[in-house]
Amino acid sequence: MTHDGPLAEFEIGSGAQRGSRLTLYANRLLHHGDDSMEVVPLAQLAAVRVAFARDPAKLNWAIGLLVLALICAVISGPLQGWLSGAAARIGEPARRESLDAVLLGVFGAMGALASLLPALAAALAAAAAALLTFFWLGVTVLTLAFAATERSYEARGRNRHLIEFAQTVAEQLALRED
Repeated sequence: MTHDGPLAEFEIGSGAQRGSRLTLYANRLLHHGDDSMEVVPLAQLAAVRVAFARDPAKLNWAIGLLVLALICAVISGPLQGWLSGAAARIGEPARRESLDAVLLGVFGAMGALASLLPALAAALAAAAAALLTFFWLGVTVLTLAFAATERSYEARGRNRHLIEFAQTVAEQLALRED
């Protein structure tokens, strides 16, 4: 292997940096994206960290959406029944007294909105399921620490290739310090 040949490569396949590539050489690390390139000399690198993480905010949002979906589903039927009963007690729609007509229109509109609650509950449950899926998948994060800053690169899920790449970077970093 020549001194200028790449020792390891990793292509980021998901997330904000999708399509970019990390390439490790003997004395530098290259991050090449579609519209940018960054070269990091290994002499400037202080530490390499790789970790699998799950975002607890996604779990919290999923739980909140599921609770809201359950509330919408539970109150939909009784609310529709109460509103239609209230509209029936007002009287005949042929009677055009102003307060009765307004109340009948308001109860009818609220009943129509209450009939949409099951569909809203289903949409909220679907969004919660998507958030739970992304929470469960998690991300593997490669962090390069410098003296004053850090760079992070993420890949969705438990990515063994990124972990192996980080180990190769760490080995090369240890060789530089010897």
